[in-house]
Amino acid sequence: MKRRIIFHIPSLVGGGAERVFVLMANEMQVRGHDVTLFVWNAQGPNAELLNSGVRLVSLELPLRGEGFGKTGTLRGLVKSAAFLRRERPDAVFSGPEFANIIMALALMAGGSSASFFPSYHAPASLRGDRLGERLVPLLTWLAVRRATKAIAVSAGVGRDLAVRGFRDEQIAIIHNPLPPTHIRTSSVHSWTTALESMGKGKVIITVGRLAPVKDHRTLLDAFSKLDLSRGYRLVIFGEGALKENLIAHAQALGVSNRTLFPGYVNDPAACYACADLFVLSSLKEGFGNVLIEAMAAGVPVVSTDAPYGPREILADSAFGRLVPVGDAAALARAMEETLASPEDPSLLRRRAADFSIDIVGDRYDALL
Repeated sequence: MKRRIIFHIPSLVGGGAERVFVLMANEMQVRGHDVTLFVWNAQGPNAELLNSGVRLVSLELPLRGEGFGKTGTLRGLVKSAAFLRRERPDAVFSGPEFANIIMALALMAGGSSASFFPSYHAPASLRGDRLGERLVPLLTWLAVRRATKAIAVSAGVGRDLAVRGFRDEQIAIIHNPLPPTHIRTSSVHSWTTALESMGKGKVIITVGRLAPVKDHRTLLDAFSKLDLSRGYRLVIFGEGALKENLIAHAQALGVSNRTLFPGYVNDPAACYACADLFVLSSLKEGFGNVLIEAMAAGVPVVSTDAPYGPREILADSAFGRLVPVGDAAALARAMEETLASPEDPSLLRRRAADFSIDIVGDRYDALL
């Protein structure tokens, strides 16, 4: 049955949750639904991935850093309520966490009877210092009260939701989707020339925001412990406030001539195509989209045992090594061992297929 569906994410910046929402909006539109992607600000590289059949509606509110400020948030709430009152959707999907609270309020204020599916992409303990993030624990009851089903991207996140007041029958565990393999925005990148100039050694990569929770410092520490006479190269894809700090740390460790910081690259296929090993060094990770993307490309993976996604994705180390969080020595050993004896690429691809967008799309359709 065709439904009128709204996907709401505040902006289209280069984050994992933003990419997931664009992919799922595309998938549900392909399945015959009338889909709108509703954002407060449409700037960001993920806009490039949106299907032409998905309607994009933006409030064009100015971003202030990673948020909208108190005044912008109030404006967004009022405008969102009016939008929902006018559109009369059958279902609304939202995320991440603070946006779920705002959308619950907007649905109530707009008098909407739409089914509401807030999605949660991070452990409960993973919050920053912004006002909205500090208010989340106090206001979660609004999402609990309004939600038809809450989507948790991993079983661990689902356990968090149960502790915070969601009923067991109100929680749906739906992993994030693997992007379709045909998504690629460019075939030529300037950073590849810089990588080639560093020699012919094996390439270790990671992909993610340059933020404390990703713990790139431990990755750099581990990289410095490898036998660099083998010519290993490290590429850290991503943007964030810690970029200059991490560049300085690489210099202090004496590995800056073997380390590349290309920034955010909106072309995952190109990132994984250059890699011999993918490493995730996060302190916490609700799911870990980049792990399945790497595995789908046949790239061996090493990950910290960050709560909660990596252990679920790697099936308790069946598809890649897991090491303690923050342990540079253990991470270095796992990297060396995996480079010396990598997993079978076909095995990794089969595991990644368990998270295909077709499978995840079926789960979303079942919610409706």
